Amino acid sequence: MTRPAWTWRKTDLVLTLLLPGLGHLARGLRAKGMLFLGFLAVQGATLGLAVSKGRLAWLAGPSKYWFSTTVLLAFLVAVWALAQLDLWRSIRRMAVGSSVLSYWQMAARRFSKDLKGIVGLLIILCVLHIALFAPFFVRQDPLKMDLVNFLAGPSIEHPLGQDNFGRDVLDRLIYGSRVALGIGAVATLLNMLFGGALGLLSGYFRGVTDAVIMRLLEIINSIPFLVLALLVISLWGSSVVSLMLVLGIFGLGPARIIRSEVLSVRETDYVLSAKAIGAPTGRIIMRYVLPNAIASLLVVTTMSIGVNIIVVAGLSFLGFGVRPPIPSWGAMLQQAQEFMRTAWWMAVYPGLCIIVTVFGFNILGDSLRDVLDPRLR
Repeated sequence: MTRPAWTWRKTDLVLTLLLPGLGHLARGLRAKGMLFLGFLAVQGATLGLAVSKGRLAWLAGPSKYWFSTTVLLAFLVAVWALAQLDLWRSIRRMAVGSSVLSYWQMAARRFSKDLKGIVGLLIILCVLHIALFAPFFVRQDPLKMDLVNFLAGPSIEHPLGQDNFGRDVLDRLIYGSRVALGIGAVATLLNMLFGGALGLLSGYFRGVTDAVIMRLLEIINSIPFLVLALLVISLWGSSVVSLMLVLGIFGLGPARIIRSEVLSVRETDYVLSAKAIGAPTGRIIMRYVLPNAIASLLVVTTMSIGVNIIVVAGLSFLGFGVRPPIPSWGAMLQQAQEFMRTAWWMAVYPGLCIIVTVFGFNILGDSLRDVLDPRLR
């Protein structure tokens, strides 16, 4: 005799509450179950590493490790909540016998079969994980100098060697990922917000609004970006905030992409019907136009992060990036110029970090372009 459906639902939800992923495995959703269990295992290992080194905020003082500790705990809570929500939705879908998938569910299914996109996502998640929990991974303070053993090669104590001040290269690379991803991600987010808003307004209203916005973008694009960035940074100083603002405000490439999408979406039947029944303009833009143009914005945004990482590294290489002694991949390359023959590790490893990270964003963006565009299926 089989148990009623509600009993199985309650049991599976309890299993998921005990350990995210168990309920999915009990329902036969192996892929999702292993995904939740794998994510929980990674976060659990990071938590164990932090505890073993005594670097949790309440063990070592909140002033130094509070950010990584808060993010780690937030991730652990999020994985429990997402596992419960996803299992509840799966059970509900099975109960009603619905096999209809939304656009984003179909895109996720196509993405799961794209090896290129999965590799890019894994690279980005790995770098992001290292950046968020950098204090838990480093062996010592990345600013600590050893003027006795400077320019020492790779060893057991220092796997990637030491720089010209005796600082551990591996620890500086780990903290440098924060500068690269932090500035690149925030700048790209500003690109997406400003560029997306301008593209929406330009494409939807057209006429004078479109002409003014497009001429403004043409004026900005006519100025060499690197020259403009150097001018602004030289006037207001080089800091993390100034780099974010310069890259975020003057990198408005997404505006043209969104404009072209909006121009086609605004002529569709459902937008014209919404206008005919007198729907407010703001509602039409946010409910009908933006959701159908956001796929292209996501693709451009993903690739723009890689471009911004290269720009940040280039500015740091020229001496206009974040100020020393803050670890930065570009600054590490700049410092390694004089020691290419005697200490090759100072230049090779930061360069590899930039190449691998940008490669991950590029192939992820290329994969998203394929899976989000039904015409390329």
